[in-house]
Amino acid sequence: MFGVGRAVGANRVALTATMVPINFFTADALTAGFLPLYVRYRQDDPPMALALYRAVWTLLTVLSLGLVIALQLARGFWTDLLGPGLDDSTASLAASMLSVAALGVPFYVLYSLYTLVALAQDDVRLINLRASVQSIGLISATVAAYFTGDLVMLAWGFTAPYAALWCWGAYWIRRKQYLNDMGGERRRRTSDRAHQKIALSMFWRRLRPLLLIPVLLQGSISVERAVGSLLGIEVVAATEYSRFVVDSLMALIAAPLGLAGLAAFSRMRSDEIYDGLKRMIAPILLVTVPLSIALCVNSRGIITVLYARGEFDEHAVDVSSIMLLGFSLGIWAHVLGHTLVKVLNARGDNKRAAIANGLSFGIAATVNLVMWRYWGPFTLGLASAIGGVVMFVGAALSLRIMRHCLGLMAVAAPGALGAAAAGWLLADDGLLRLAASCSVIGLVWLAYVMLVPNLRSAFISGVWSKVASRGRKPPPVVDAPVVDAPLVRSEVARHRGTWRS
Repeated sequence: MFGVGRAVGANRVALTATMVPINFFTADALTAGFLPLYVRYRQDDPPMALALYRAVWTLLTVLSLGLVIALQLARGFWTDLLGPGLDDSTASLAASMLSVAALGVPFYVLYSLYTLVALAQDDVRLINLRASVQSIGLISATVAAYFTGDLVMLAWGFTAPYAALWCWGAYWIRRKQYLNDMGGERRRRTSDRAHQKIALSMFWRRLRPLLLIPVLLQGSISVERAVGSLLGIEVVAATEYSRFVVDSLMALIAAPLGLAGLAAFSRMRSDEIYDGLKRMIAPILLVTVPLSIALCVNSRGIITVLYARGEFDEHAVDVSSIMLLGFSLGIWAHVLGHTLVKVLNARGDNKRAAIANGLSFGIAATVNLVMWRYWGPFTLGLASAIGGVVMFVGAALSLRIMRHCLGLMAVAAPGALGAAAAGWLLADDGLLRLAASCSVIGLVWLAYVMLVPNLRSAFISGVWSKVASRGRKPPPVVDAPVVDAPLVRSEVARHRGTWRS
């Protein structure tokens, strides 16, 4: 409906201006700081888990409301900083969109907290609901903006869905009684304020090594948007279209695997980690490698089928497809690196997680800044792929699983090359050629996996065992080990004087 013109470009800058400051204090603070500590407190001291939740909820509410005010007051300056290449009318439109999107900040932040409270109970429904509701909101806002001619309506595609999600999340947490401890009985201790102080102290201890990561991550994203605006407004808009394809698949694979692994690995003993990683890595690689191949080989065909109509002309197809090619090269690395970093967070090894993330974001930003004049729009996609590889290597080395990963990749390489060659021979514009190319890639890859014993045992056998176990009653749970109970007990003992006072 809008092609790669000023409407999509301005909306992209406005949403980036909204999400960059949000992620400064929510991204790793929640998934790496709050969730593992909350899971452990629920096992060892449920009233402390409730105190931690209340303290973090209060902190996030205050910060998010302050951020709304700051974004409203500085919206012109902020959009100019992120889009130095925008003309005056586009920059003004982006600032107007930012004023609407900023209203959704508290809803976004608190809903993220609700999803992790549910995840601690192995309930993934709130996390899975996010993508669908967000997509419905974006589609509705796009249609409304198109027919009314009011381009600022696009920004309501962010605010309205998260307002609805916030309402549903609050209702769901209360309905399921996730904040009630010991079967719904709330045991209040003498000083809830003292509990919250201790919980925040532990939360801060986990968070300290990660403080640099939001700066590097959001700095890298800001550099990508600024470089895109210097390359032209059509590049900023094309980033939206190409990233939509990649991010949709990442949301289906990377986020569930990473966050579910975070909760599961928080409960594992140290001697169980390596075996758990081996069981997890092979299926991830064997799903994401053919996905990367299919998107790379058919980048132009995918963009043509999805977008080439209306205001989306041939130039838009060219720019978006070359960017999709770059982003697709690193899908496997991003998914695997994201998951391994979350395992490091789950084990409390936040310093090494911070190093892996920091190197990834720093190198991606450097590639964008240095190479955009030479590689053009392809720079943005390739820089993202290089950053994903760096994140994967850093996390794998930290977890001492790199040799196992390299062995799997070496075994899988011939199948990947064969699938890529077969798909390239059939790739072309049109839905039939796209379907034929993707199908051949999948069939060649699956045949190779089934013919190689190591890959077959790592993937096919695992899937079959899960199917066979459906309907079978799970064994009774006996004597589950308590993770890091001495750490919690020592912290409680250290603060007893505070409780008494």
